[in-house]
Amino acid sequence: MEFPTIKRIPLAIYTSIAGAFLFYSLYRIYVFFHFIEKELLKPGFSFIAADFQKGWLSEIIFFVIILCCSVLWALIYYVLFKNSHTVFPGILSGLFVLGALLLAGWFFEWRIDPAVLKTRTIVSLFSLFILYGLFTGYSISYEEPYKVNQPEK
Repeated sequence: MEFPTIKRIPLAIYTSIAGAFLFYSLYRIYVFFHFIEKELLKPGFSFIAADFQKGWLSEIIFFVIILCCSVLWALIYYVLFKNSHTVFPGILSGLFVLGALLLAGWFFEWRIDPAVLKTRTIVSLFSLFILYGLFTGYSISYEEPYKVNQPEK
């Protein structure tokens, strides 16, 4: 009996969407409990009126940015590591994204300045990006669970 499966590229896109929801939810929980300094990853939206910058409109735009970046990163991960059957490429990809974000924040002088971050923020960022990388990486490169090897006749 064959079970229906999802082709790999749509699976990568679905996984990236779920990963974006997971990332955004955990980020909001971390900010709520002050594990991450307030609005550290959220860019300033100068094109939005000041009244709406702290409201739901900026949150929706922030989530859409996370969603687009997640889909793009999942497709890159799919191309590079789709045949990897361990968790290490996912963890390392999450750390790579964090490192790229911290370097870009330092280089472009965003809100993210690694030199002034508190220890709890650094640890929380590492855990957040490792969880995101682990989730998306292992979900994309995981072997088909219903794959049945048919004996040759």
